[in-house]
Amino acid sequence: MVDMNIKNGRIFAEPGLIEAGISIDNGKIAAIGKGSTLPKADKTIDATNKVIIPGGIDVHTHIEDLVYVYRDDFITGTKAAASGGITTVLEMPLGIEGKSVTEMFDMQLNVMKEKCLVDFGLIGAAGYNNIDSIKKLCKKGCIAFKTFMITPPEEEAELQDLAAKNDYHLLKIFSEIARTGLVASVHAENDSIVANEINRLLSEGKTDFYAHTESRPVIAEDEACARALILAHHAKVKLNLVHMSSENAFQFIRAAKRKRWDVTCEITPHHLFLTSEDGVKIGAWAKVDPPLRSKEHIAAAWKALNEGVIDMVASDHSPYRHSEKGNDNIFECGSGTPGVETLLPVMLDAVNKNRIPLERLVETTSVNAAKRFSIYPRKGVIAVNADADLVIVDMKKEYEIKSENMFTKPKITVFDGMKIKGAIEKTIVRGTIVYDNGEFCVKKGYGQVIKPERNQKE
Repeated sequence: MVDMNIKNGRIFAEPGLIEAGISIDNGKIAAIGKGSTLPKADKTIDATNKVIIPGGIDVHTHIEDLVYVYRDDFITGTKAAASGGITTVLEMPLGIEGKSVTEMFDMQLNVMKEKCLVDFGLIGAAGYNNIDSIKKLCKKGCIAFKTFMITPPEEEAELQDLAAKNDYHLLKIFSEIARTGLVASVHAENDSIVANEINRLLSEGKTDFYAHTESRPVIAEDEACARALILAHHAKVKLNLVHMSSENAFQFIRAAKRKRWDVTCEITPHHLFLTSEDGVKIGAWAKVDPPLRSKEHIAAAWKALNEGVIDMVASDHSPYRHSEKGNDNIFECGSGTPGVETLLPVMLDAVNKNRIPLERLVETTSVNAAKRFSIYPRKGVIAVNADADLVIVDMKKEYEIKSENMFTKPKITVFDGMKIKGAIEKTIVRGTIVYDNGEFCVKKGYGQVIKPERNQKE
């Protein structure tokens, strides 16, 4: 007798869809096979005409909580994740003035354990002023590290802890992370170009939405991408370039992979689906860094995604209070937008529109993330002994994305009004149904911390 059987569905078990059932026991996948061959179960789910895929792993979220609890918290943020088929989130580090990065790591981890509905890993801060803490954060179980290629503004505590400041310190950061064997995730934009462009535009009185796009030109991303690749390769660190968006950057990453350099990269759905022209219509909620690009860059992104140059689709989920997005001066509005609950839905629609094969979708939202961050095969795959993290999808159901239906606190999405095909019905985390057709079936704190394999026993 097992805890649960899922029968009559089409299961995405590598290397593709099969007609089979799944038995789940003690949070793990116990068996995969025809319905008649599965053991008896306490509960059975009929998945007729449904597709079952591995739970999504969102490797880039800023749910934050703590001092920014008014924007989102780990209850609302992980409800949003579960409703969107995300079973594991990797949360970015948060900085608070007066707190060390190790103190902040403990504070974030404790509140996540208390509130999260889905599983989670916590990324550590790696900046010029805390290089000595990298080893300590590794021992505490951080799943990766995050660095911005910038000189930090004095007024932003979070960026103080994440900023490389210059190439000398970035190389030292990379070298120290390399010793841990963990991934160095990097926000690659040239700080000098961006800062001076902002100053120029402000002096000219340009503060509309498009001024933000103009302030972060493609060359700022291209140059920083190339520089990060070279420095990371020299340091022999596992590099992950986050939310990339430019055609040349994809070319640089493609070339590095051909040389077998140790690099992966992410892209967000908003950089895949929305142009800078769309951003002008949407307004400040579409202000993201790097900015939305032109159709040519989007075409290059889809090509890179399908060719394997882009490894992961991640949300860069960044909620704000509406007042923080309401200033007429775009440079005084926060950068970022919610996205954890729309990541999988818009990508499932892309499968239905033949923009990406289902196999590639599963790779970029589950498999590759689990492998890159050393939580595979526990996560990211439907296989015997893996965690039973599953999403049951009705690929034929059509509906409209609406901001009012979002679970994240600001109840906003840049995909408001988008009509899509492919609806998430159930999200299962370690064998327990967390989300079921609009309802949540677990209490806060159900989620568990996930550490990279090398730290699992610590």
